[in-house]
Amino acid sequence: MKRTKRRGIFAVLGLIIVLLFGMVFGGILLLGDSPSKATETETDCSPDSTVPKEINVKNLPTTKVGSYNKQQLTNAAIIINEAKKAEVKQQGAIIGLMTAIQESSLRVLANDGTWKYPEGTNVMTEAQWAKARKVVLTSLDLPHQGVGHAWDAISLMQQRPSAGWGTVEQIMDPSYAASTFFSRLKKVPDWQSLPYEVTAEKVQVSGLPDNYADQRPDAELLYAALQGATVEVSDDEEAYAQCKDEGDTRNPDSGDPYEGPKSNSGWVFPVENISKIQYNYGENRGLWPHAGEDFSSPKDTPIYAAADGQVIRASCSDLVVGRSPCQVQVDHGTIDGQRVSTLYVHMYEDGVLAQVGDEVKAGEQIAKVGTNGNSTGYHLHFEVWLGKADTNPVTFLKEQGVSIPG
Repeated sequence: MKRTKRRGIFAVLGLIIVLLFGMVFGGILLLGDSPSKATETETDCSPDSTVPKEINVKNLPTTKVGSYNKQQLTNAAIIINEAKKAEVKQQGAIIGLMTAIQESSLRVLANDGTWKYPEGTNVMTEAQWAKARKVVLTSLDLPHQGVGHAWDAISLMQQRPSAGWGTVEQIMDPSYAASTFFSRLKKVPDWQSLPYEVTAEKVQVSGLPDNYADQRPDAELLYAALQGATVEVSDDEEAYAQCKDEGDTRNPDSGDPYEGPKSNSGWVFPVENISKIQYNYGENRGLWPHAGEDFSSPKDTPIYAAADGQVIRASCSDLVVGRSPCQVQVDHGTIDGQRVSTLYVHMYEDGVLAQVGDEVKAGEQIAKVGTNGNSTGYHLHFEVWLGKADTNPVTFLKEQGVSIPG
């Protein structure tokens, strides 16, 4: 009888221990992340936000993200993780994704060496191509997810061993390919102020920035989804993710729309109806670097004073060294103790409307667009000077709160 009671007590105690252990262990399982589903949240879609977390490539979204499969999502996650390590913020991560989507559809590509050498090319000599072809064929012996054919380009970003991107073995590693891309991205002057596609083109030297621009919506979507954002599908079957500011990734920000020459700071964009910003400030022009920015615009498009000031030059003969006729220069006084002036170039003589000594207001027309002098098409060459040194005009205007045409 006593033995039976003792056994009963032990059984009850054992059951209690099992239940307690089960509750604790079960609680741990409930509190932990599911291995098959990422936490659904809203993402910060602002370009200057830091990459919030490193992505676990073994814990990718189980729901469909656009048309991308698990293999492509894994490569996208690797790119985002390398962007975080490189500290290039969300903007850099998106640029990296745009590039890989365009170059390889987010796949690690080998190269079969079937590229036919184009006669007259400046890329490399025929003898150099024969050597590069032999080298790149070794990529077929390494793990890959598809085969490409252009020159000796391989892997996610289509980087070429012959162009100094690394060895075949290195470039075929997606982490190396992405980290090397971001290393070169950070060397692009003022890359944070450039349109995403222009930065991508300057790293890749493709000459086709618009191709990268086409991939930005998908890059924004992948970034948001891999950071845990909920992916939804619109009525027209377009996938998108929600942003914290109540926007979504269907309309990635590529610059504020142009709404005329105005700014809360008193500074304005100096020309309307532009077709393109060349983003060529600082380019080597032989004897001197390009000191301004070129805004392509139709003939006779109005040119405005970028801020209040006094015209100190309006001439087609008294040239600033290295510039083309005609020119208008406006003195805007001082900012933080530095004298600020702006210079407007390439007008025809009848397109110079201001005169020396004129007091002008921001947004007041002072000239008309031309293609006079050393010019290959109608545009405004615009410079900003702080003291005796030129500065990046687009960056300066952004710092003054001016909306840059997208």
